[in-house]
Amino acid sequence: MLRRLFTLLVLYACAGTAAAAGDIAVVYLGTNDCPYCQHWEARAKGELMAELRGSTVRYFEVKGETLRRPIVERHYPDELKWLARKLGPARGVPRFILLVDGEIAWSVFGTNDYERIFLPALRQAMARADGRARS
Repeated sequence: MLRRLFTLLVLYACAGTAAAAGDIAVVYLGTNDCPYCQHWEARAKGELMAELRGSTVRYFEVKGETLRRPIVERHYPDELKWLARKLGPARGVPRFILLVDGEIAWSVFGTNDYERIFLPALRQAMARADGRARS
């Protein structure tokens, strides 16, 4: 019960940011030697890609070489160098970042928070953007 309440509060807090959603991007940070990253890529990435298909949401995958070294600016595509500078060297993976209109709306670590927090926030942002597009 407390977990549901927390999730609702988190989503409510996101509503202001998601309401302004026009440009939405998902950024996934991972490494090839991260077992949790491998698990997410094998089980959930395909579902995410299917959900994003046909939408205007952009997906970026930023991969570091190994868990032993941080993900730094050179790993990011040119379009996201600003994000690398804002985050600094990143070690915690898997990490999922939701960008809304060029701002970080959500940044979560791990597959549990991906399911519990990130996906609902992404869906809410997409629904709001879709609702405005239809208006």
